[in-house]
Amino acid sequence: MKLLLVYPQFPKNTYWSFSYSLPIIAKKASMPPLGLITVAAMIPSQHEIRLIDMNIGPLEEKDMLWADMVMTSSMIVQKESLQEVIDMANRLRIPVACGGPYPTQYYGEIHGADYLLLGEAESGVLDSFLRDVEKGEVKRVYARPVIRSKAVEKKIDEEELASLYAFSGENAEIISGMPRPSMVSSPVPRFDLLKMDEYASMAVQFSRGCPFFCDFCNEATLFGHEARVKSAGKIMEEIRQIFSLGYRGPVFVVDDNFISNVRAVKRALLELRLFQESNNYPFTFYTEASINLARDEELMAMMRDARFDMVFVGIETPDKNVLKSMNKYQNVRTNLLEDVRKIQSYGMEVTAGFIIGNDKDPENITDQIFDFCREAGIPKVMAGLLSAVKGSELYARLREEGRLLEDTDGNNTHSLDLNFIPLPGKDKNKIIEDYKNLLIRLYDTSGRNFFERCSVLLDHWNQGPKAVGRVKWKDIKILLRSMNKQTFTRYGWTYWKWLFHSIVFHAEQFPEAVALCVMGHHFIEITQSAHKAYRLYTYCQEKLDYFTEKMAFFWKTRRDIGEEWVERLIEDKKNFLLNAKNKIHALPSEYHPKLMETYKNIHVYLELTRHFLEKVLHFRQRLNFSIKSGLSLGEERVQKIFREKNEFLIRMKERIEALPREYRNKLIRLHEEYTLYLDSLFPDFEGTY
Repeated sequence: MKLLLVYPQFPKNTYWSFSYSLPIIAKKASMPPLGLITVAAMIPSQHEIRLIDMNIGPLEEKDMLWADMVMTSSMIVQKESLQEVIDMANRLRIPVACGGPYPTQYYGEIHGADYLLLGEAESGVLDSFLRDVEKGEVKRVYARPVIRSKAVEKKIDEEELASLYAFSGENAEIISGMPRPSMVSSPVPRFDLLKMDEYASMAVQFSRGCPFFCDFCNEATLFGHEARVKSAGKIMEEIRQIFSLGYRGPVFVVDDNFISNVRAVKRALLELRLFQESNNYPFTFYTEASINLARDEELMAMMRDARFDMVFVGIETPDKNVLKSMNKYQNVRTNLLEDVRKIQSYGMEVTAGFIIGNDKDPENITDQIFDFCREAGIPKVMAGLLSAVKGSELYARLREEGRLLEDTDGNNTHSLDLNFIPLPGKDKNKIIEDYKNLLIRLYDTSGRNFFERCSVLLDHWNQGPKAVGRVKWKDIKILLRSMNKQTFTRYGWTYWKWLFHSIVFHAEQFPEAVALCVMGHHFIEITQSAHKAYRLYTYCQEKLDYFTEKMAFFWKTRRDIGEEWVERLIEDKKNFLLNAKNKIHALPSEYHPKLMETYKNIHVYLELTRHFLEKVLHFRQRLNFSIKSGLSLGEERVQKIFREKNEFLIRMKERIEALPREYRNKLIRLHEEYTLYLDSLFPDFEGTY
């Protein structure tokens, strides 16, 4: 059987895309689809496999027509691209099987998928699926759900299992109560399927599972709390495979918490250090870890000696009360600032995640975050609005409280919206505005704040061992592309000041200083583009309010407004729509879909209001003519006008119901006013027949 493995595209309008930095380093994507190439390694050899990563190149119809089946893996942030893949497969009549974190938790939202493989592939779902495909008895859903023991989590898991049974019906193989699969059963991924030169880094996974209980996180729902690890020999087999294929450069250890099993990590680090030393440090590593890494100096030294140079830490907030409210107690029992500096002193840059929008957030939370990052020297700040994600305790609590609005789109850094109702006394618009202003300060147009944090970092960053040898030509080309791209930006002067400062005061760290510049370009540019997009969105909403107020004025004045006033309003509407459309197209293309959706909704809204106004004038003119002329139109003509009015109201109501809630509610009120107004006109019409 010919199997086409497809990895959907990530949106570019997010911090995690690094879309503005990748061209400078001549790469197309930040990292490969590790989950999908792991699945590829589990597929029996009699099947022919091809891989399409849509972040590297487009998926074309000829690719699908080659295949007997399409298989995908995706996260929630890739859902729009996934749906495009499914739609293409449906159109070409190629069966498609979907797996990964997004289908596992949001299977009900995926339309058109023939088969759903839910949970970890190693749990048995992939083997069962492929076996049934060969027998011609394939089912629609395969799952191995696990019920956790903690009361709150057990309730979440049991409710989800009930929903899964209701969704799947009889056409499913669902086996619950089994333990999560051992990482021993996870094979060496098919790195040979990748176009390695197109990626900014490679990726490996050492463990799954996290021991903590943060209420906003759903990782434990997917992978549990117990750290399931690969042996040192197994992870080194993967590292050697990458090395043998000729790759040299950064490698991301994708674990949600690399240090969940410290003993196992230390055993692996011993072998990794020996490999690095004997091969002149071909790789640098970066990963994610909890802040308690700072309390194990032996572990940090081992990571430094194995050439780990960056770690992402979920700090979330400097406020201890907020940390307690989100069950992030590992961050409460420590001094976060000292911990960050301790990690930096062992040669690892700290990249940190922060969350805004918690119920317990004080008024000045964004100021606290900004000051903390500046003092700690954290250049790359991943600040996002709080999202209630399915499977988390937060999601379950907000749903129970009736505060959950909708499921998240996965982009919590630039969606600029909350998917839940804030507590009374908390203003949603203020939360979003404070968050937006935090981003603008962190990555201001001059670059001053970003490079100030870089300078603090280099003052505390005691780097580990490096490869011995001359400067490589590819590094020189990156510097030249950086100069060419960043010199002529709005922060060009600050950029050059930073480069000269680095040469004078941190000459040995100059390559790292250049790398920070390249990353900074992405953060500054995407923040400013997102800010422009948000301003345009705000402009559109303000104009919508303006036209709504005009309509309210119309209903108040009723008969005192004539055709000339309506024509001016319609002309004003046309000019606004043309101006808004031009501004949307002036933004980077990744912002077009969401803004164009807003534009189309506003366009429909304004078109409906125009129809209302024109029909009001139409009916009023007909009625006034009859009354003033004293002519009798006859009962048949009156009934015809009544029918015309009622049919119009029905058509308008159907079109209103198709609009999103924020537009629909306004137009429903308009529809009611319009109905009352027309009814008030017809008494004047009585007796004309």
